[in-house]
Amino acid sequence: MKTLNDRLQEGQDIQKAINNLNKSYQRRDSRLKKRIEQMLEQEHTYFITFTIAPKNYGLKYNIYLRKIKEALRGASAWVVNSDYGDINERLHFHCVVSFPSQLDYNILNNIYQYGSVNFKKVYNNNEKALREYLIKTFNHTVKQTTGKIYYSRRKTH
Repeated sequence: MKTLNDRLQEGQDIQKAINNLNKSYQRRDSRLKKRIEQMLEQEHTYFITFTIAPKNYGLKYNIYLRKIKEALRGASAWVVNSDYGDINERLHFHCVVSFPSQLDYNILNNIYQYGSVNFKKVYNNNEKALREYLIKTFNHTVKQTTGKIYYSRRKTH
């Protein structure tokens, strides 16, 4: 997504640049919410956090991301975002993932070996619980310490 500075360098006046930036955020937020809602409707949906062990600090960012994408290869759909912890500012990755069948936790642990993989299955698919999951996930994805958001190519319908 273009930054405010990018828009100003393109020649947009300040008000137009701000309005366009706000519209971009709104469109991104809308697409993200829809995608997460679709995944939360699936039977086998999980929240997964990939952490990085101290011995693996300093590797290139894309190395972690590539292994995460490899670990999620069997998923129907996923959304991954990088994040930095509030206290220690350590890089880690959060994702919402839906799978076509029950997740085999060992597969993800065997592929991603740069730290721990923490799983939380979405069990309660009632409207209130889904809304709470959606809000929690969405807020985590768009908070200030969040890095880029990555999406699977396949979409859940």
